[in-house]
Amino acid sequence: MNKKIVIAGLLALFAIAGAGCASKQTAAPTQETQTPAAPHSTSEQTAPDPSAQPTENNGAAQTPTSPSTEHTKTKTETEKSGDHQTQQITVYYTDTQENGLKEEKKEITYPSELEKYQKAFEALQKSGNSTLIPLWSDKISVHKIKLDNGALTFDISLPDEARLGAGGEELAIDALKKTMFQFNEIKTLDLLVDGQSLESLMGHVDLDHPMSR
Repeated sequence: MNKKIVIAGLLALFAIAGAGCASKQTAAPTQETQTPAAPHSTSEQTAPDPSAQPTENNGAAQTPTSPSTEHTKTKTETEKSGDHQTQQITVYYTDTQENGLKEEKKEITYPSELEKYQKAFEALQKSGNSTLIPLWSDKISVHKIKLDNGALTFDISLPDEARLGAGGEELAIDALKKTMFQFNEIKTLDLLVDGQSLESLMGHVDLDHPMSR
């Protein structure tokens, strides 16, 4: 009887010991479930990546400044190019026999309206073509040009070597009128010699003050 009690007690002890081992083995999977914390910690480490995006966005926000800079440069270049204008005009000469007026297209470049008329007059003085004879000598110089409400005034010097006969004088005045009156803003044209209003430019043809279209 005592042996049975002892054996039963030993079996009970083994049972308790076995239960303790079983509880230890079942507790192990609970610890392993914490391993996904590594992905969680990884996600926490990757979280700063979105924080880098504002820096990139800030950089992107700064890039639109380049178009405005290019626009400013274009505007500046436009203003510089506008300092001088180019225009094609018709200029009038004659031939070697003074048989009427002969027209020729010329391109002039000028910085202002008054310079435009100066360049047009200079074009009358040189043809660049041996068959076209200028009626206005390059010995003639312009003292002053004035424009007042469509009234254009030329004050010139006229040396003796620049004077023409009756036929040439009439053609010269017509060439000047046709060249200047092609500008729509010009309503009248007055021609002075050394500041004086002469009755005749070269002594052959009456000179109106002013000449009109």
